[in-house]
Amino acid sequence: MLPKTPPGDPLWALTVAVIYFGSVIAFGAIARAICARLMRRYGADLEDVQKQAGSNRRERDVFLLGFWRKER
Repeated sequence: MLPKTPPGDPLWALTVAVIYFGSVIAFGAIARAICARLMRRYGADLEDVQKQAGSNRRERDVFLLGFWRKER
């Protein structure tokens, strides 16, 4: 059971933020490590994947993580 804390306790808010953001960052780091290991094992990278799409692949604008960029 969680301890009773007064509403607005800054230390409790910090604890919750560390648990929330820490778990998201840890999950992202683990996923990145797994993807990197798989890419090293099978020797594929982004350029190889884009080559599989062929030369008829058109440029397009994509929105990724809050930024617009050209995908070539």
